Amino acid sequence: MARKLVTCKHCEGNKNCTRSGGRSCRDCLVAAGRRPKDWAVVRCSYCGGRGKIWIEVADKDEEASAEEQ
Repeated sequence: MARKLVTCKHCEGNKNCTRSGGRSCRDCLVAAGRRPKDWAVVRCSYCGGRGKIWIEVADKDEEASAEEQ
C-alpha cells in the first residue's frame, strides 16, 4: 500500500483546533494537558499541529490483482 499526504480533516489544515465554536475540542485540549472546559486554542492532536496527515491508499496494481482473484 502506498501512503499519501493529505490535509487534516479535523483542523482543515490550520494546525490549531478550533472545532468547538472558536476553542479547541475536548480531545485536543486533553492531549495538550489542558482541562476539557478550558477556553483555549491548542494544536490539533490528530495531525500533531502539522496540518497534514498520511493515509494509506491502495495501489492500482493491488486493486487489479484483488479483482482477478
